[in-house]
Amino acid sequence: MKRGVSMKKVLKILALTLVVILIVMASATYFFLKHINDNDTVGSSDNNPDFPIPDPPKKDERVNVLILGVDVGDPTNKNAPSRSDTMILASFDPDDKILDFISIPRDTRVKIKGHGDEKIGHAHAYGGPALAMETVGDLFGIDVHYYFRLDYQGFKKFVDNLGGVRVNVPMDMEYNDPYDDPPLHISLKKGWQTLNGEKAIQLVRYRKGYQNGDIGRIETQQAFMNAVIDKVLSAGTILRLPALAETLSTHLSTNMTPSEMSKYAFKAAGIKKENINMYQLPGDSTYIDGISYFIYDPQKTKDLVATVLKGKQDNAEAQVKVEVLNGSGVDGLAGKVAKLLENEGFSVVKVGNADGMNYSTTRVYDRKGKAENAQRVAKAIDIGSYEVDLDEKSSADVTIILGKDKSNL
Repeated sequence: MKRGVSMKKVLKILALTLVVILIVMASATYFFLKHINDNDTVGSSDNNPDFPIPDPPKKDERVNVLILGVDVGDPTNKNAPSRSDTMILASFDPDDKILDFISIPRDTRVKIKGHGDEKIGHAHAYGGPALAMETVGDLFGIDVHYYFRLDYQGFKKFVDNLGGVRVNVPMDMEYNDPYDDPPLHISLKKGWQTLNGEKAIQLVRYRKGYQNGDIGRIETQQAFMNAVIDKVLSAGTILRLPALAETLSTHLSTNMTPSEMSKYAFKAAGIKKENINMYQLPGDSTYIDGISYFIYDPQKTKDLVATVLKGKQDNAEAQVKVEVLNGSGVDGLAGKVAKLLENEGFSVVKVGNADGMNYSTTRVYDRKGKAENAQRVAKAIDIGSYEVDLDEKSSADVTIILGKDKSNL
């Protein structure tokens, strides 16, 4: 079904313009809050009492927001499971006023808690925004604080409420697929023109005819994004704030409260267009057992996180000294886990054997009374808890004793 491709392109654009429009709204926060306070989709958690309330970003920490676009699922049941058709991580540095987006292909193969190796787009269907946030956080080794979930019709209304967007269509575009869901009909002529919401969707969905393939299509999409940003940041847009606020409030669900949204909007005020950056999760597509997956590159992803998401911040993991002891009886397991931790950025100071080889479960010990360090290490090896066993003479901040439950690593 081709709708996934269309949503991926459409929602990438809406993701960028959504945050940019918050910048404009910083100058009219009262009006914006008036609208979103009247809509229970903002500051809610999908009415899910089990949704984990995230810890707020710490001082000097980037604000990380997962932007979700989801399949319709069962339109007669709003609680029916739906896959995320697109995932974009938006990361905002409030001090340097830098906004970075990392697009995550929905077919990315990752471990989803309780479900094993799956496409990352399934996380939302299995556990809603909560599991999607946790899965993306695990992928990048960061905390995801908030989510924005967008729907398809919101994009069309957003562009229409902007008064359309003027772009240069690079070629004649004609395509029809009555079997798509919804049916896809594209008819655009080459040249400069102002596109309404429906025509804008056609532009970003069109795939055929580019001599340089995906590169040409991406160039067209980026040109459209730039045109949207210019339109949003123009002086005339302030007059359209009522309609824009109404569109966002009725087509957006989030766990960010109105006061938080207001705070970050003011922090983002004055951001320069050149400080808005787009990236994609590095990797390649392949087939496994006849199923198409996107396999991300762990090292390049780690480099991307270090360069983009952590930036000037100290790598907290690098400050954590870890001791890895083998208590499983499986030869080489401690070395394998040590390598895994080093790849995650931790400093492994000792690899050896435990006092016995009959440990059935893996244990993580906090040696210095720093719970945050033990939690980071436990999370890195998918262990849900840790114990406090202080040892001021130990060279390690955290000790791991590997059990037989990790023998298949």
